[in-house]
Amino acid sequence: MPRVPTEPAEATSTQAALRDRSAGPKAIRGGALRVAGYGAGMALTAVASIALLRHLGVQDFGRYATITAIVAIAGALTDAGLTVVGQREYVLRETAAAQRELLADVVGIRLVLTPVAVILSAGFVAAAGYGGELVAGALLAGSGLILANVAISLTLPLSATLRLGWVTAVDLARQAAIVAGILALVIAGAQLTPFFAVQIAGGAAAFAVTVFALRRGERTGPRFAWRRWLPLLAAAAPLAVSLVLNVIYLRVLLVMVSLIATVTETGLFAASFRVVEVFLGIPILMIGAAFPILVHAGAEDAPRLAYALRRLTEASLLVGTGLVLVLAIAAEPIMEILGGAPYAGAAEILRLQCFVLVPAFLTQVAGFGLVSIHRQAAIVIVNVVALVTVLALGAVLIPLGDAMGAAAAAVAGETALAITAWVLLVRARPALWPGARVLWPVAGAAVPAALVALAPGLPALVAAALAAVVFVAVAWRVGAMPVELLQALPRRGRT
Repeated sequence: MPRVPTEPAEATSTQAALRDRSAGPKAIRGGALRVAGYGAGMALTAVASIALLRHLGVQDFGRYATITAIVAIAGALTDAGLTVVGQREYVLRETAAAQRELLADVVGIRLVLTPVAVILSAGFVAAAGYGGELVAGALLAGSGLILANVAISLTLPLSATLRLGWVTAVDLARQAAIVAGILALVIAGAQLTPFFAVQIAGGAAAFAVTVFALRRGERTGPRFAWRRWLPLLAAAAPLAVSLVLNVIYLRVLLVMVSLIATVTETGLFAASFRVVEVFLGIPILMIGAAFPILVHAGAEDAPRLAYALRRLTEASLLVGTGLVLVLAIAAEPIMEILGGAPYAGAAEILRLQCFVLVPAFLTQVAGFGLVSIHRQAAIVIVNVVALVTVLALGAVLIPLGDAMGAAAAAVAGETALAITAWVLLVRARPALWPGARVLWPVAGAAVPAALVALAPGLPALVAAALAAVVFVAVAWRVGAMPVELLQALPRRGRT
């Protein structure tokens, strides 16, 4: 049966979806859906983390977290900047045939890079003297990374056309499979090594859901056309370097703690970092949902780009500050719930480390803004500044304060990252500066909310909940909530 020539219509529908006035509200709702899905995944992860932390104990959990951090660095290497640049190029391609060719190239590149990065990560684990058990763990977790990377590549059409419900389903499927595997192993009384293998189940689940979600014309296999890869790799190279630096600069602190401090301090810092790391995914999901619109506006509509970045900045400040308030107030019961008495020392670490979230949100806004105006090379500078900051401060502060010193270095590194990103964005396009006035409404809401924590006799969880309510109420009252967020909420009777 002859193939129906749908290429121009498909390409036109992608562009039309992003030009339409409904694109903004759709992106907001999609971003909210992604964050909600991520929240569901976090709830699953919390259940698994309680079981995992208690089952493995402080020392084995520190080893587990160290290896997963090293594999995460391998994941950054294998991304090679292709997730962001691939999505941008997919939006800008004028025909469906060109979009499929791009997708095939991205999958092919990932299938070449990922096994190499996995072998390198296992080699580092061996060279660092972590032992054969952890080398095997790196190889097992890396095998799951191969499947996950193919699934991530294939979601490009879903993200570019704002079908974010399916992207959420892919993420949830992977998370659910990993959590189910962890719980099964805990029940079975497994030792450390098998826990790394659950990443394989997670990657397989993500791949299966992705293939199901794609339309027939969007499905494609890998293409190994080396010469055709070169322009794509050249465009993605700055992002590839910056992403590796970004992943390294926070996780290198965990490795430094494991090499400088005690095994117990490593476990406590790993527990705190695991909590913060979960929330670090929110700005990527929330702001990434609007990225196709930023790309389109960056090419055709500069005022729309400036407006979108200002609103994203307001929303990022609001959500990031709210999360810091809750985590700082409820740090002690959070760690008690997750790990019990052995992890009580991680509460103070979390109370400090959670402050990375506000600059992390702001960094994502500036970073996506830089890519949307084709200034991705600037992101390398941004991440070099952050990496140098954490290496320098980590080398000084970890010997002095162990895990607390590492947490302070993390906050300083993320703050340096955000400041540098915004300076470079505004230098490239001064009109994109949202203005310092966006800070004051959020600060005005945060102060009375923080004062709730000082009320005598309140349990920490109750104080955190009350602070959140006060923060949202005051933010609403003083106009800190972008109007688009309110307009995008579903209303009774809306069709």
